[in-house]
Amino acid sequence: MSAAAASASSSVKPPSAERKQFTELQQKYIDTTQKLKQLHSQFQQKSVEKQRALLTAKELSVSTNEDDKTETTNLYKPIGRGFVLRSREQIERELAQTVKKAEKMMDDCQNQRTFLEGKIEELERNLRELLHGNEGLQRELHEAGLLGGGGMM
Repeated sequence: MSAAAASASSSVKPPSAERKQFTELQQKYIDTTQKLKQLHSQFQQKSVEKQRALLTAKELSVSTNEDDKTETTNLYKPIGRGFVLRSREQIERELAQTVKKAEKMMDDCQNQRTFLEGKIEELERNLRELLHGNEGLQRELHEAGLLGGGGMM
């Protein structure tokens, strides 16, 4: 091994244990925030589904005359590209089930959101504690381009 090759290999030092810990925490933080965004998207989707079912049920109830609750108007439920004939009671029951399922999923999403937000706060705290007062790690991360600015988070 030549002297130039030896000095080049010695200038590239392996990542410290603290840097590995920082990278792991950072990856967990990224994964958790992505899960939170996905959960928010699911919540919005279920909210729209619930609202659509409520509006459809409202329109069905408005379209029924007070005198004629046993109206035999044909109602069709869209399934994919086709439509299936259903009775008014079946459609109203399915809409009520859709609302209940959407509300349950929204509650589950809310509980998961609370858990993930707590996990994110914990990860942020751990990252701050790792960087606090650790000038060597801050310098190492700054040189590697993993830490913006020149100071702490």
